[in-house]
Amino acid sequence: MRAMQLMIGMLFSSLTAVMVWAGDGADQPILLSAGEIVVTAQDLQQRFLLLPKTEHDKILAGPDSLKDFLRLIYQDKHMAVAAERLKLNEDPAVQAKLILVQQQVLAEALREHTRKQIESPDFAALAREHYTVRRDEFQLPEQFKAAHILKKVQCDCEREPKRQVMEQLRVRLQGGEEFATLAKAESEDVSTAPQGGDLGRWFKRSDVVAPFADALAKLEKGQVSDIVETQYGFHLIKKLDDQPARLQSFDEARESLEQRLRGSYVDDQIVERAKDYLPPADAKFNETALQSLLPAH
Repeated sequence: MRAMQLMIGMLFSSLTAVMVWAGDGADQPILLSAGEIVVTAQDLQQRFLLLPKTEHDKILAGPDSLKDFLRLIYQDKHMAVAAERLKLNEDPAVQAKLILVQQQVLAEALREHTRKQIESPDFAALAREHYTVRRDEFQLPEQFKAAHILKKVQCDCEREPKRQVMEQLRVRLQGGEEFATLAKAESEDVSTAPQGGDLGRWFKRSDVVAPFADALAKLEKGQVSDIVETQYGFHLIKKLDDQPARLQSFDEARESLEQRLRGSYVDDQIVERAKDYLPPADAKFNETALQSLLPAH
């Protein structure tokens, strides 16, 4: 298999070298043919120009994946030929779409060219200034880690029986049984029960329903709540950890802040430079022609 991958890689390298000198695509190696439809090395190279390197690797992983991709190119070319035979390319709507697509591709190419020409400021200094002026953006709220045991209540008829079950579980916990073990066996929250009821991440008060958050906030680390009722049913909640509200340090925020500033700066620059391609202030509309296009009132 490794030998085959090397052969494919060598083949593609040689095809690329040929294409550099190919000019109009004449005398290109034919990779797939049937009837009048052929797929050449240039067809493959052109498709590869539109795909990320990771997709190249997948396609060139073996002969089967390469052949599958060539079949898709063949299909597209065959359908295009069939459309032209039906003179679909002469349809005004199709022609309009082709022109629009060309304009959009060229406009995007210009944006990408502009992006590469933009000179970046000192984002490290800008990040420090942004952090100093807008410290409120970096205020982290109080956060918790918790586990729970849930008994769902589907109707009022289940409410009291489920509460009694939860009371029995609470007594068992007070008697020394492990919370995680009991959660695995008894909790009806299928997403957390296998982890001993652990919710699995840090969360804010606003991430959970109010009765759950209120009960959790009153607990000490490692403490288990009384029975808590929410719209989902009855809970026993254990606080696993907490973090008080605090100001995120600059070192913690710097990387993401610089990245955000860099992205917004470049995007703003591209939008601003695109304005140069809008009609100038002295551009003149043909008012008579415009009126003729509008519906009569």
